[in-house]
Amino acid sequence: MHLHISHNDLDGVGCGILIKKYLKNVNTLYLNYNDVDQALEEESGGYDGVIITDVSPSKRAYESMLGETEITFIDHHPTSAWLKGNHGVVHDTAKSATKLTYEWLESQGYDVSPYADFVDCVNDFDMWHMKRADSLQMNILFMKLGIDRFESRFLAVPSAEFGESEALIIEIEEDRRDRYIRNSAKSGFQFTDTKGRSAYAVFCEEYNSEVGNYITDELGVDYVVIVNAQKKKVSLRSVPEVDVSEIAVRNGGGGHKNAAGFSVDFGFGMKCLLRDMGVFE
Repeated sequence: MHLHISHNDLDGVGCGILIKKYLKNVNTLYLNYNDVDQALEEESGGYDGVIITDVSPSKRAYESMLGETEITFIDHHPTSAWLKGNHGVVHDTAKSATKLTYEWLESQGYDVSPYADFVDCVNDFDMWHMKRADSLQMNILFMKLGIDRFESRFLAVPSAEFGESEALIIEIEEDRRDRYIRNSAKSGFQFTDTKGRSAYAVFCEEYNSEVGNYITDELGVDYVVIVNAQKKKVSLRSVPEVDVSEIAVRNGGGGHKNAAGFSVDFGFGMKCLLRDMGVFE
């Protein structure tokens, strides 16, 4: 049996669907960027090999596994480019991890063609090409179904074409999403960062990319800091010429030049709020 570690977003779960469908004897864990090293340390023992997709370990964690187990690493984030050239590493920043996993399985002799349209759809969303009308809708379906239901659906039916009930879920959610994006954008504030760049900070728990694009377009800021206090995650979205991945890496996360993120353990001012309320010292 192999241990498979992947990101817990649409792209990471796309990898998981393909790996589970074709390799069968796999135990998959979906994680945030910051959780990879701990999972490898606690979970990798006793497996025949480890497959890592759409996330990356630290250099220390990676080197500690060398010689101990077979490692296959498939990723597209610039922050993991240091792994390129190592045995078992597939790395290409021009394609989503789902597309790279598809091509890797194909190179291993598997007929993955039933998933070609699904993979193209995920790739279109994750790389933010937006050439397909249904790629945003695919992410909506992922968010509404959750990882387990979404995974089960596409393990059973590879087609990216939405069924009648799925289309209804997406239609209802699109209306709610548009209202949510507008309301979220009103809840933040604009500031100038330490490098003189204009930025906007906002609390938001879903539709990070859509909220980020809406704010950069409407307000003309260089980047958006999107705080999910409930999940203790910070996402960063920027205009093409601004690199926010360095902020994510500096805080223990990762991602792309224009879309990155990291986990935090901040209190988000909750104690200050309680003090101002007069109920906490």
